Amino acid sequence: MSDKFQRSRGLALLALAGLLVAGGVQAQGFWRNRGGDYGEPPRGREFRPPPRQFADPDRAANAAREATGGRVLGVQGSDRDGRPGYRVRILQPDGRVRNFHYDPDSGRMRD
Repeated sequence: MSDKFQRSRGLALLALAGLLVAGGVQAQGFWRNRGGDYGEPPRGREFRPPPRQFADPDRAANAAREATGGRVLGVQGSDRDGRPGYRVRILQPDGRVRNFHYDPDSGRMRD
């Protein structure tokens, strides 16, 4: 290899290393220097969202299926009269689609 090629390759590697170091410093300082009152992003187990509970939507689907004898088309979380619950869409045997509200506290289905 020529001496000129080796020298330019060495300069290119040195420039690349400098860019990597400068980029790393900038990435580390981003959260501290972005301004505002945002603070650090939460980390750790105590900041994780709670796991999804599938018992109540399954109970809502089963209660609607037993009450109507139809096929469950979908279950969606909803509020009714200020109380949390589930909206269950049912395809009845006669072909009609009906919406029911399942109250997880009482286990009741309302039309």
